[in-house]
Amino acid sequence: MKHLLAIGLAIGILIVSISCKIVDAIVDSSGPLPRLPNWGYLTADMNKADWSLTYKNGYQVTHGIVSYSDEPQGVFFALKSILYTPDGAEHQELLFQKIPFAAATARHRVTSCFPFTDCQVNEDVQAVLHTCNDDVGLNSYYIVDSEDNYIQIDRYNKKTQEVKGTFQLTFAVRKNRSPGDPLPDTLRFRNGRFHTKIIRYKARGE
Repeated sequence: MKHLLAIGLAIGILIVSISCKIVDAIVDSSGPLPRLPNWGYLTADMNKADWSLTYKNGYQVTHGIVSYSDEPQGVFFALKSILYTPDGAEHQELLFQKIPFAAATARHRVTSCFPFTDCQVNEDVQAVLHTCNDDVGLNSYYIVDSEDNYIQIDRYNKKTQEVKGTFQLTFAVRKNRSPGDPLPDTLRFRNGRFHTKIIRYKARGE
């Protein structure tokens, strides 16, 4: 699980410094369960069921992270929310990438992203959902570009780094899906809402 978490933190995300203050958060790997930072909430109906309640007695972590992009060049932020089973052995990770910083309300189209291979070079926000079981990755679900996929930023507070908004997504699993994943081939996220903070990862003792 430690290796998986390290990969999850690294994918598409490079922490950089910007002029406004980023909220610090401790990443603590000393216990038996993941200790990723959590602030606020992210909720949605996935195929008409509450996504955050996928795992009975499980838990969820949600936060934003500063990210950097070469094409288009600039500083953006990513938004991630991870679902864990009670023992932390299995989870789903929903990840938005390349969300622009803007104080005004803005609605952004979300398009597909294939990490390391076929990410389209454009100004759209990108999203992906990964599933895994313990240290074994199961499947990756990518945006169905023909659907109405968006993330709307209703509020961004530069001083507190709080961000609030809504979203709607439709995912489809990659071809040749791995066995053992209970999710269907198509995932429809509706009535998505979030309110969280953009943070900076710190190791304990830093």
